[in-house]
Amino acid sequence: MPKYLKWTKTVLYILAGILIFIFYKSVMSSGLAFLVGGVILAYALEEMAFRIVRRQYAELAESVIQFVLAVLMFLSYNDLTKICLIWGVWAIIREGREMIEALVSIRERRLAIVDIVESIVVIVLSAMMILEPGEHHATVHLILLGIELILEVTFPLLEELVKPKKAGKTE
Repeated sequence: MPKYLKWTKTVLYILAGILIFIFYKSVMSSGLAFLVGGVILAYALEEMAFRIVRRQYAELAESVIQFVLAVLMFLSYNDLTKICLIWGVWAIIREGREMIEALVSIRERRLAIVDIVESIVVIVLSAMMILEPGEHHATVHLILLGIELILEVTFPLLEELVKPKKAGKTE
């Protein structure tokens, strides 16, 4: 990813996370489906674009599924139960893939274990939201979404900070 896109994404995700913390009550009452649907759509389109550029056509199915979930979220804007169910399914799919990526890279990445723990927590909370859809779980998940947006862009930065220096390199 070009550096300017990386920094733009970083600023936007951190800003979105902070705005969620500030305005979560307003979002819960009027725009939850559109906020979460927008996040799902952004993830789907970003992944779709990168998979097309990298010619990973077989992996486009997951992006298409996320796109469909975003559309379903938009169509469910007035039904909190449907919003919770769609959101929970999306979170489990996404965190399952992130956990697999972290497990595969656990030997190279020092923070991979933190990624794995975070994925397990999100999967458990998502399962709870599916089993008991309602305002309480949606509010908890909304705050968690703010945290996740910030972690999505800060984990790679933190990983760079804790990466061991190559031996023999002089500065």
